[in-house]
Amino acid sequence: MKKYLILTVAVLSVVTLTLGVYAQPQGGGQGGGRMRGGFGNTEAQQAAIAAIEAQLAKLKASMEAQPARPQGNFQDMSDEERTKFRDAMMKQREEQAVILAAIDDQIMILKGRQVQTEHEAAMEELQAIQTMAASENATKTAKHVEELIAKKNQAFQEKAEKLGIRLGRGRGQGGPGGQGGQGRGQRGGNQGGGQ
Repeated sequence: MKKYLILTVAVLSVVTLTLGVYAQPQGGGQGGGRMRGGFGNTEAQQAAIAAIEAQLAKLKASMEAQPARPQGNFQDMSDEERTKFRDAMMKQREEQAVILAAIDDQIMILKGRQVQTEHEAAMEELQAIQTMAASENATKTAKHVEELIAKKNQAFQEKAEKLGIRLGRGRGQGGPGGQGGQGRGQRGGNQGGGQ
């Protein structure tokens, strides 16, 4: 039960912080009331916030609907009761994982181009490791890190496209071995709204 409470508090904290940051007035000479960092599409923001609220309601309902634990100790249960209880718990965890992934996607939409900045920072760290490995003649390690960078860039690009986040020309989108070019020529920001 403590795990669920901690999980709920963590999710609510992230949502509260996200909403608090983005609920601030959008003025201050940022070009027509838009904030830097890709947060200018209020329709997409409102839809993301509504989706987060809906997912939080599902998460709360799922946590309140704990599978009924049979009477007695777990060791005293029959194999059938244990299996049934484990299956119910596993199903609940899987449902909650789907809900949390949906919340994570909506937070990514709220962050806009900040997500790209975070991704680029992570890729720069991997590129530094790849460069170090190459300089130490650790060719297998360098090749593996290069493949990891390409894989992460591809996954990031696909997720951004799925969520409608347009990526700007990114430092971290390139990389060793000709992996650059992903997201080039696009403007940063959320789909349907400019920067």
